[in-house]
Amino acid sequence: MAPLFISADEVAERIKDGCTLWLEGGSGGLSEPDTLYECVPKRFRKMGHPRDITLVHSNGLGDGQGKGPDVFAIEGLVKCSIGGHYGFSPALVKMINANKIEAYNLPQGVMAQLMRDTAAKRPGLITSVGLETFVDPRITGGALNAISKRKLVEVMNIEGKEYLFCQ
Repeated sequence: MAPLFISADEVAERIKDGCTLWLEGGSGGLSEPDTLYECVPKRFRKMGHPRDITLVHSNGLGDGQGKGPDVFAIEGLVKCSIGGHYGFSPALVKMINANKIEAYNLPQGVMAQLMRDTAAKRPGLITSVGLETFVDPRITGGALNAISKRKLVEVMNIEGKEYLFCQ
């Protein structure tokens, strides 16, 4: 039988190179996974792993002063960030602006619904939110810098109406 609780170090050991971490909590530093924020960067600094992770979040995590996702702003630790709000993560924004990590911004509500659909093992989310905005792949597809080339959003036509398919 698996233990009910594991240590923070054991959590960090289970996070593999190239994995995706979906971070959630309150906004502005409330109800966030602080232990995860501490143990993963600590292990990376000590062991060099995990490397090249993708961070995903729907809302404005962090406090704007170094907590939250900003603790992952270490070269080599994060390869990509996909978020709904970056206003409280200035260190990540600095890496994004310097083309040090791939980064995408999708609407917060779309990200929240995409989390639901991902958990339900659906292929993605069909929505009209974001059409004819920076999220539309005919504009930037939500990419925030020059190195962000993934196609996370595509246009679909259903019964003569356009939608975005986000995955």
